[in-house]
Amino acid sequence: MNTRLGSNWPGIIGHRVSMSSDQQDSESYRVADEYAREYLSRNEGVTLASSSVETYDGHLTEYVSFLDQRDRTVVNAEFQDVLDYLDWCVRRGNRKSTLSSKLATIGELYRYIRLRTDVGDELGLDPIRFQEIDLNQFNTPPPIERDALSRDEIRRLFDAFDSFRNRLMAIVGVETGLRNSDIRNLRLEDIDENTIHVRNPKNSKPYDVPISNELAFEIQHWNRHHRPGYSAAAESPYLFPSQCGERLEANGSLNSIIRTAAERAGIQEVIGESQVRKQEGDGKEVECREWHRVTVHTLRHSFVTLLKDAGVNLNYRMLVANHADSDTTRGYTHGENEAFSLIRSRFDPPR
Repeated sequence: MNTRLGSNWPGIIGHRVSMSSDQQDSESYRVADEYAREYLSRNEGVTLASSSVETYDGHLTEYVSFLDQRDRTVVNAEFQDVLDYLDWCVRRGNRKSTLSSKLATIGELYRYIRLRTDVGDELGLDPIRFQEIDLNQFNTPPPIERDALSRDEIRRLFDAFDSFRNRLMAIVGVETGLRNSDIRNLRLEDIDENTIHVRNPKNSKPYDVPISNELAFEIQHWNRHHRPGYSAAAESPYLFPSQCGERLEANGSLNSIIRTAAERAGIQEVIGESQVRKQEGDGKEVECREWHRVTVHTLRHSFVTLLKDAGVNLNYRMLVANHADSDTTRGYTHGENEAFSLIRSRFDPPR
């Protein structure tokens, strides 16, 4: 394995000005609008982590498609089109947090067009007006609360996977608390002897997270004996290649793997439903979207709960979980190595 991490790892990856070799060409994004592709390309690795770009690309693809059905473009769209899009999202079952994320993405795009392109003066709407939108006025479904898995449920989940790769991805999720995109985007060079380096986390600078000797051994075993069997393994820089490509491309791919194993283990259940209204010709068709208890996010929640049960204090838990609350992590005063040693000595995830 590549041992190259340490406490002096520079935390500036998310703030470089020049484009890296990992940055996508603008033509590789899904969104069809040229200004949206330009916005993503210019900001990836500067103000947007690669994992965030994937989400932004999805949001903008949906928004541009919505405008196209109205014979509108991003440039000539009016403020009412944005409001109508939000209404459409609510009717499809989007929750307030999802609505907020989509609105922020669209707002950033319009600010970029206004300030950084030659068509800024041609915009059909003023980006400042986004401040007028109160998401509390929308009748969005309540947030879904997922309980952490018990130690017995975690063991049953691990036993239910049908491949070494899928089981190992779940173990990484439970033992490190990594988010869906962070697991899928792990590279071979990100694995140290007892540390995983997360290079492009959501809304954050790069950070390190400790792993147990057992997990380090399983990753080594995976790399030596199982990973080479995947067709793209030789060319893929990622720790977990897909069956036919360099990695799992979408959050839904990994979530599907986790949900299926949870069903097989007998620990899956539907914990909520959302009504999704779809326009079908002249009428409206109402469908239900099911929300499942066990997802990749459930593994992250279980990780934090296991740390708490092990007696790891709040500041350390927030540090290794890459919590967004800076007031909490600011209270962390000890060195990284000391924190990692404490966590490794107390944390005993189920196997």
